[in-house]
Amino acid sequence: MIEVYPLLVLVVVVVLIAGCTGPAESGVIIQTVPPAGASTLIDERGQDPAFAVIDLRRPDEFAAGHVPGAINIDSREFEGRLTDLDRNGTYVIYCQRGGRSSGVREMMREAGFREVYEVEGGMSAWTVAGLPVTLE
Repeated sequence: MIEVYPLLVLVVVVVLIAGCTGPAESGVIIQTVPPAGASTLIDERGQDPAFAVIDLRRPDEFAAGHVPGAINIDSREFEGRLTDLDRNGTYVIYCQRGGRSSGVREMMREAGFREVYEVEGGMSAWTVAGLPVTLE
């Protein structure tokens, strides 16, 4: 019986940990990706009507250059626009350096969005990586 005891303790610990943490929500992806990874996502999924690239910067920042195909929703107005967005859609979000987008990413997580990719380092990192920028 003494040899079985450590195994029993291990089983109890595993059951308790699993019960306390619960399973990860299936199919939910909320993460930060490097600019090259975001670019690949845009290339692969850009034609999907349930996919959108959202620039969270001010309109004047957006007008100075943005990711091709992006729409502009100023981070200061984003909370009021949440109901306009499909929670089951796929989104790539970015700001200038990542400060505003990290807050929006968490807002989207809390609102139940299922697939959100934040561009690590924002537009600054995007341009340093030599990825395309448009004024249109």
